[in-house]
Amino acid sequence: MAIRFAVDHGLPSNDYWADFTALWQNSADRSPFKSPSILKYFAETTNGHLVAFRFFKDDNLHGAILLKEQGGVFTFLSDMKTDVNFIVLHNQCAPEDERLFFEFFFSTIKAQKWSVVLNNQPSWAHYMPAFEKAGRSSGLFWLNLSYSVCPIAEAVTADALFERINSSRELRYRVNKLKKQEHAEFEVLTDGTDLDQWVEEFCQAHILRWADTPTPSAFRDPARRAFVLGCLRAWNADGILIRFAVKVGARRVGFVVGLLEANSLVHHSTTFHPDYWKFSPGKALIHFMAQWMKARNMNVLDFGDGNEPYKYEVANEEHILNRIFLSRKSNVRFILKTRFIEAVRENPVIFQMYQNKIKPLYRNLKLRVSALFFTTLCLNCLECFFFNE
Repeated sequence: MAIRFAVDHGLPSNDYWADFTALWQNSADRSPFKSPSILKYFAETTNGHLVAFRFFKDDNLHGAILLKEQGGVFTFLSDMKTDVNFIVLHNQCAPEDERLFFEFFFSTIKAQKWSVVLNNQPSWAHYMPAFEKAGRSSGLFWLNLSYSVCPIAEAVTADALFERINSSRELRYRVNKLKKQEHAEFEVLTDGTDLDQWVEEFCQAHILRWADTPTPSAFRDPARRAFVLGCLRAWNADGILIRFAVKVGARRVGFVVGLLEANSLVHHSTTFHPDYWKFSPGKALIHFMAQWMKARNMNVLDFGDGNEPYKYEVANEEHILNRIFLSRKSNVRFILKTRFIEAVRENPVIFQMYQNKIKPLYRNLKLRVSALFFTTLCLNCLECFFFNE
């Protein structure tokens, strides 16, 4: 069988997206964060330089990695909005094929003297042992850090998952309280119905929810609202967007953006109107989502990146997300930065100070300064310099 590799620079062509769509539809993971329409939207939106790695077997695309470069560092294009960054591989890709593709990927990075940060790497991915082995033997500087978690609610069957979630008195109480006291209804939308208005209500609720807190909503910026609308349109185009809401009268007061992934539902984004905080509409929606999943024989509710307490009302597992740093071994500046990150992550006191003090301060500053001033400031700020977030 003929095997070949390619590296392409710049905005991918229509032929690229046709090949990629076929690959994603037959991929081992079929992650919503790598769906064709969302990556095409990111590619057309980013200002970063794009690089596409491709692996062909008998002229059929069997593997793809799409990176963007900004500030001298390459990251996944999907970092623009993601919970997890799977590498897209065909479900018929043999272990030897994967090994060759990974070796090509790392040898290109080494030859080009690139610095690369691979965020939100799923430690549970079937290919990860081979990927790590290829990286460690590549001659590059390699650092793999445990960086975050994905809480998961999983059961053997969809019925078993619902029974376990339904056994939560807290969740049932929240549902009943909304129905009895507010005559609330639960809404699920699986197509483009009322999408623009739904997103506007979501963003406005998010703004109100986080007003007067250390972390005000990024949706105060019209550009961020336009971006998230574009994301939801893209996911809807690929048929993987599911929107859940709590409605009181004609008003939506609780929201969840859900994404389909095989037998899983990804609980990607959520918010609620602060007028209804005492009703905990987000918790009520978890119960409603479990009912919806039961009817569709889905047995995994994936809460995505982050360890927010509400997720552990039902989560019974945690998946570890890693961050991988790659560069030539002579890139002392990059290596020192990564070692600084490693030291911060391993020191709970310093990391909590970063999470609770420095990060909120940076985000507030970013929202308040002008776009031109922030472009200059960002190159030197602590967050970008050390954390690349």
